[in-house]
Amino acid sequence: MIKKAMTFIITIFLLASCSGLPILNQVFNPAPQATTVGMLLEDDFSESGSGWDRMESEIGSTNYDDGAYHILVREPLVDLFANPGGSYKNAIIEVKAARQSGPLNNSYGVICRYQDEKNFYTALITSDGYAGIFEVNDGKYRMLGHSEMIPVPAILGGTTPNLIHFECIGESLALAVNGTPVDAQQDKSFESGDVGLIAGTFDEPDVHIAFDDIKVWQP
Repeated sequence: MIKKAMTFIITIFLLASCSGLPILNQVFNPAPQATTVGMLLEDDFSESGSGWDRMESEIGSTNYDDGAYHILVREPLVDLFANPGGSYKNAIIEVKAARQSGPLNNSYGVICRYQDEKNFYTALITSDGYAGIFEVNDGKYRMLGHSEMIPVPAILGGTTPNLIHFECIGESLALAVNGTPVDAQQDKSFESGDVGLIAGTFDEPDVHIAFDDIKVWQP
């Protein structure tokens, strides 16, 4: 991952115009059928048996706790992520996510079209106000459309939750934060796969992110 000219190493598993986004404006004011009939996945993480990965190791943990899903990354330059075990072609993902503790120089977000631990798309934001859409191919991050993560004033800092919205529709990938369109890119590396949650560190360890109220629906 690249942020401020820094290379981010994975160790485990502006936008000029938004006019090209196919349904972004509709999604922010969805018709009832867009969030009920087309729902693929909905989880408030109140039940620990709802199917998301759970792990604990010296580098961190992913687990349910107190009605949310938590990712704790204890070491620098590490990403940890979790998946529910599904497969989707076109999907829109929304989740509330908040930093619980640790450095502001972090990253967290959502995954789509997950093939395995080294191949997927991810939309990431940071607590110090940056964002980007990435293709992860053979374990290597490639930021789509930019050389560095871009500044996003809509990102709320501190421990305030952010609503992350990621569309994966055909070759179009679009990110919005707290209702504000952030970036839109095109890529055709992956056609389908699982969704997921992701959090990571840069130079400083001990990033703790809590996720809640994930929704995944068809466009």
